Amino acid sequence: MTAKPVTFWTCPCGSKRAYEDAHAAVKALGKAQAKRARIADRRGTGRGIRQENRAYECEYGMYHLTAQSRTSYLGVAA
Repeated sequence: MTAKPVTFWTCPCGSKRAYEDAHAAVKALGKAQAKRARIADRRGTGRGIRQENRAYECEYGMYHLTAQSRTSYLGVAA
C-alpha cells in the first residue's frame, strides 16, 4: 500500500510549503506528525524533534504548517 502525497507549492510570501486549502493542510499536518512520531520511536526519545502542531492561512490565501502554538502566536499567557 502506498500513501498518496499531499500536493504543495512554494508560496509567494516566502520559501514555505503552501497548501491550497485547509483540508490539504490538515492532511499534511497528520502526515508530518506521524513521521515525527516514527522518528521519535526509532530514536527512543522525542527530544529535539520539531513537531508541527497546527496549520494557518497566510495573507496570500495559502495554508502553511507551523510548530508555534496558537496561544504563543496570539501572545496570550497560557
